[in-house]
Parts: sequence; C-alpha cells; structure tokens
Amino acid sequence: MKAIFRQALFLLLFWFGIFFLNRIIFYCCVGPLLGDVSFSLMLRSLYHSLRLDMSTVGYLTVFPLTLYFIYFLIRKKVVLHVIDTFNYLVIVVYNLIAFGEICLYREWKAKLSMQALEHFTHPDEVFKSASIGLTLLFFSLSIVFSWIYIRFYIRKISFKPFHPAPALREPVKGLALKGFGLLVLVVGFAIISIRGGLQAIPIQSSDAYFCTTPIVNDAAVNPFWNLVYSIMQYEGNLKENPYKDFPQEKADAIVKSMFAVPKDTTSQFLTTERPNIVFILLESWSAYTIKSFGGDDYAPFMDSISRQGIRFTKLYPAGYVSDQGIPAVLSGYPCNSRIAIINDNSKSVPLPCINQDLKKYGYQSGFIFGGDLNYGNIRSYIYNKKFDVIKEERDFESSIPRGKLGIQDKEMAAEYIRLLNEAKAPFVYSWFTLSSHMPYDFPGEKKQLVKTENEYVNSITYSDAALKQFFIEAKKQSWYKNTLFVLVADHSHASHREFNVYDAEYHRIPLVLFGEVIDTAYRGKVIDQVYSQLDITYSILKQMKLQEESRQYVWSKNIFNPYSKHFAFYCSYSGAGFIGDQGFVGFQHGLNELIFNTLEGNKALSDSLTLSGKAFQQSVYEDYRLK
Repeated sequence: MKAIFRQALFLLLFWFGIFFLNRIIFYCCVGPLLGDVSFSLMLRSLYHSLRLDMSTVGYLTVFPLTLYFIYFLIRKKVVLHVIDTFNYLVIVVYNLIAFGEICLYREWKAKLSMQALEHFTHPDEVFKSASIGLTLLFFSLSIVFSWIYIRFYIRKISFKPFHPAPALREPVKGLALKGFGLLVLVVGFAIISIRGGLQAIPIQSSDAYFCTTPIVNDAAVNPFWNLVYSIMQYEGNLKENPYKDFPQEKADAIVKSMFAVPKDTTSQFLTTERPNIVFILLESWSAYTIKSFGGDDYAPFMDSISRQGIRFTKLYPAGYVSDQGIPAVLSGYPCNSRIAIINDNSKSVPLPCINQDLKKYGYQSGFIFGGDLNYGNIRSYIYNKKFDVIKEERDFESSIPRGKLGIQDKEMAAEYIRLLNEAKAPFVYSWFTLSSHMPYDFPGEKKQLVKTENEYVNSITYSDAALKQFFIEAKKQSWYKNTLFVLVADHSHASHREFNVYDAEYHRIPLVLFGEVIDTAYRGKVIDQVYSQLDITYSILKQMKLQEESRQYVWSKNIFNPYSKHFAFYCSYSGAGFIGDQGFVGFQHGLNELIFNTLEGNKALSDSLTLSGKAFQQSVYEDYRLK
C-alpha cells in the first residue's frame, strides 16, 4: 500500500510541477503586457493558483488512479501500459492548451475558451491569421516541453509493477478490503479535489482572483480547468443566465429606461431619403491611430476625411472580435463575453439587417471580403441575411496578389470600386477590410513607428493608404454624389498607447459619416457624446424615415435624436464596461471590485453606471439565451 500512495503522490507533484513551470513560461512570453505589474504580485498568483490547480489534478489523475486500483487487484502489466499511454497523451494535450493560450493571450489578451476553439472549425484560417512568430512559438513550446515532461515522466514517475510473490500469499479477503479502501480514497479524492473542497458551492475561476490586475488573475486560473469550465459553461448557459445581479424583470426595466426618449425626433443631416450606402468595416482600427480622434497621426487620410464628414470621437464597439462587431454594426445586436450570436445560426437568422430592411425599397446589397468568410462563421450570417452579392477571396481572380489571410486592402479597394460600378442603384454594400489583422503580411516596408504593436500600427498606415486609393477612384464614379459612406471599425485592438484591455479607451473606435449627401451644415461636425456601434444602422434608418424597419433595432438609439441618452456597453473576454459622458466603469466577471472607475469621487454616478452595465449585460444574455 505504501508503494501505491508513493506513486500517487509522485503523480500529483509531477502535475503541480508542470503547472508551475508553464506559469513561469506564461509570464516570460507575455512580458510586454505586464507593464508595471510587480514581481511580488506574480509570486502571489502562484499561491492563489493552488486551489484550481488541485481541482485540475483531480480531473487529470482520476482515470490513472482508478486504473491503478484495478491493477492492484489483477496485477496485469497491460494496465500499467494503459496508464502510461494515457498520461503521455494528457501531457501533450495539456501543453497544447497551455501554450496555445499563451499565444492567444498575446493577441486577444484573453484565455483560451470555447469561443476561441470555435475558430478551429476552420483551422487553416486560424494559422493564416497567426503571425509566423506566434506559430513558431506555439509549436516549439509544445514539442520541446512535451518531450521534456514525457522523458521526466518515464524516468521518475512511470507506474511501477508490484512484486507478485507477496500478493500471491495475501488472502483474497484482505486484498478485497484493501482494494475497496483504495477505491473509496480514489473516488473521494477525485470528488473533493475537482469541486475544490467540501464547501456548498463548487470552486469557480473567481476563487483564483485576488487583486484588480487582470493579467495576474488570468495567470492564476489553470488553462486546462478554464477550458473545461468554458466548454461546460457554453453548453449549460443556454439553460440558465450566468449574469443574475437582479430579478430579470428589474434588469429589463432598467435597460428599457435607458433607451426611452420623451420625444421621437431626428435632426436631419441627409439631403436625400434614398442615398446609396457604402459601409467600410475597418478591421481592428483603434481610435488612437488617428489624430482627429485624439490619437497619433498614423492614418492621415482617415484624419483628413473625418474632418470633412461627421466624426464620432466617443464611439465604442459591442465586443472584441469580428464575429461580434459585424452583427453589431449591420444588425444592431449586442454581445456578451465569449458569445457571438452569429456562431449559432438558429439565433442569428431572426436578426434584422439593414440590407433586408432596404430590399423592399429597391436596394441591391453586397458584402465583400478579401479573405475567407468561414472565419468566425461570418459567411453563415451573411448568407442568412440574404445579401444579393457576396464575394470573398475564392471569388476573385487568382492573379490578384494575396497574403496568408487573403487579398490585401489596396487590391481590394480596386475590386470594391469595380463591384460598386456593377451594382444597381440604389445599393447598400459593405467592404470588410483585412490587412490590419495579423499576420500583417501586407507588401511594402514596415517602419519602426512605435515601440509596441509596431506591425499593427504599420498595418493601419497601409490600410489608410488603401482607403485613399479607394476614394480617389470613387470620386470619379457616377454614383459617388448620391452615396453615404460609413467608415467604422468592427472592434479595437491593443495599440502603442498600451491601454489595459478593461479600460474603455482600449476599445474606443472611429466612426465617420462622409459624402456629398450630407448637409453642408453637418460637414466637419464633431460628435463627442458617448455612443455605441449598435446605434449606427438604427440612426441611418431614422434618417431615411423608415419607422417600421427601425423599430426592430431594440438595442439601438438614434444618435441624431437630441433626447437620446449617451451611453455605451462594451464587453471583453473576461469582463465588461459601461460608459457615460462623464466617465466609465470596468469590471471583471467574478470580481466584486471594479477594475476601472474614473468616477471614484462621485459614488452615486459610479454606482449608477455599474447598475446600468450589469443590467444591460444580464438582459442581453437573457435575450440571446431565449432567442
């Protein structure tokens, strides 16, 4: 029996050693994101990780320890071979998860989850969008450390056979009693460790949270445990809303009051009720790359055009990935952390969409992308919304130069002009840009513009030049004078300003309305009140006096109604925030304290924004769950 307990102890310590070393590797690989995080805080995360690590050990060892119990009874070496093979496999899988999360965190600032795994339904697109550096990092870490851990396991941990002679002399009754006792211990250990103890509520990821610095909280959460929990949560949350801060009726009432206006009116900026509408959905553009939006001058053409149209300097996205941002713009539908409605076809089909609203008025519609629309399940959404013309990489001439992810923005600018020339007016078309997404393999020189996110900032400059090229040609076309151009980012991105991902300023994005259909009194106008990406389509429909169609956009407000309230809700992978004109609050799920609060001197307003944000989050999820 001593041999059994010694073997089990070695296996447990082996896994704790892997968790410890992989956490150190995590900190080494995400060093640029640590900022001023102290060494002592990182050390504390190692301590606070122990409970979730113990729960993970329960998951990873329950099967081999149960097999060891079987071996104790029958003494067949084949059982030991099965145990070892299982552990080899789990070592590799664990490392793939842990090192995959490291690479994901460097790009998304988020842990590996079911939402991220959904992208692997199209693995070729995942590897196309990943930089060569991250791809090499993932494979090299996974291969090297899997080999090291397996070699160590073979030499020091591999399950050893008992000497058979004493067992043969042992009475059957005694062997059975010992076997039963061992089974009780294995089952008891598994239950207690997996649920994190004997307390009433099983362990949660928030049990590892110990401060208001998200990156060290994330490091303390075991990646395997987090992914298992995410998968179970993803399946189970359709049965129950995970955000239950209020009775549902109260949450819905709070949200309803946010959208209520004493008067339904519109300040008219359009000079025609039936303009062509051309969306340019800018992949991952941060407002801080554009001078006129309070950023730096890395997009001079966007800066110029924004000063000639209507620019919105306090606009925020609904989420943090494209499969959340695109339906937010075109369908006015919000999102929650780790959830994108277009990944569930049955839920996205009923959504309204501007192209469907305008079809009855003779509008032809199109959606254009230089990459593969499979990524993020965007293709399904676009087809469900019944765009008349849908073009992606595979539909364009093979002679057009391509990068890993698809056709670059300068080439696509020319293709967009060609397709708009072929369109039947009036039309509503959307071009989703590509070059400002990793791996940033656009042609031309990459200058050393900034210390951090230099390739990203260079990609904005490249895409900005593509926009200039597009508008030079657009102005020559017959349809130009009757066209409203809507330039907006699908979501933001980490920038050279190095904002925390829970900071609202990390998420702030550009929106520009431009064109000769805009009344001259509005050209050059700056709107510096807080609005959301969700408000764009609704506000355009109101300008077009399409009251019946606009009523479907229940999560939107009219930007040009002077009675509309000014607010925006945004979510990140592990948290959310709520913004008003006077400030914002940001919170991490599972943590009671606010991560960000720019209104600490005004408790009443801070509490009001927190209440609004949590009610919005709860109501959005409930609507998604029941849709």
